[in-house]
Amino acid sequence: MLRKLNPKRLLVRLLTRLLVQEHHGYRTRFPNDMALLRQTLRPGDVVLVEGSQRISEVIKYLTQSSWSHVALYVGDALVGRGGRFAEELREEFGDNADALLMEATIESGVAPTRLDKYAHHNIRICRPINLRPGDLADVIETIVSQLGTRYSVRHIIELLVYFFPVELIPDRFRLRVLESPRIARQLICSSQIAMAFQKVRYPVQPAISSPNGGTGESAEPRLGRRLFARKPASVFETHVFTPCNPRVVTPRDFDLSPYFEVIKFNAAGRKDFDYKKINWADRPAEDDTTAGPDPLSPSVAASPKPG
Repeated sequence: MLRKLNPKRLLVRLLTRLLVQEHHGYRTRFPNDMALLRQTLRPGDVVLVEGSQRISEVIKYLTQSSWSHVALYVGDALVGRGGRFAEELREEFGDNADALLMEATIESGVAPTRLDKYAHHNIRICRPINLRPGDLADVIETIVSQLGTRYSVRHIIELLVYFFPVELIPDRFRLRVLESPRIARQLICSSQIAMAFQKVRYPVQPAISSPNGGTGESAEPRLGRRLFARKPASVFETHVFTPCNPRVVTPRDFDLSPYFEVIKFNAAGRKDFDYKKINWADRPAEDDTTAGPDPLSPSVAASPKPG
């Protein structure tokens, strides 16, 4: 007897298959030096990826950003646990088992992956500033504990509701959808990592407000304070930080966050970089039609995406 397929499950399966298809015309901006990347990365670094799948185009369009995927570099934290799991990682990744990323994908859910998976993608390193060693260990442990968790395709659909500029949808309704129990049991890449950092009270994109509703400091402090104050109070002392909802965090939030330092590892990150040694072409770039249109140009980004 044939098993009756659930129409809703069938639709999700069809949508998933469509989202993971590769988007043709992807272009790498600069050849990645993978040896230098591995040398540069530190455990806890957030790796942003400009993906090449159709789902990447959806996320980039929604967030108006180049970055559609995010992973956490954990280095040898997994094989360092030893046991049968470490042996399996050695068998699967070989020498790369000491330099792994943790990510959440539609295909595998939360799982480790090797660096060279993104050798031909545009990537960026965002390093948390002054993250304490104990908190770093907790962040990595939180991510590792989520191994096997499914990726939430529905979450991506709900993000459409949240980011789509329809004023008729109240903010409270958008947030209620994202915080539903069904969504909470699954993850997407950026929310997973945001949750791990916020668990140790490390900021990603918190809301900042003054306790008295103003700026936190008067424009003209009193004479005594001007004479004897050693330094002006920082925003960390005068304002209140409210954690953001990790379920609405997207890859670009790590790039724009002032609490993460952008680390260059390719040409600009090399100490021996000398622009005078570049072998320039005889014709300007605008005459080169072989590279195709720039996918990040405003005209291309605003154009409708092919179905």
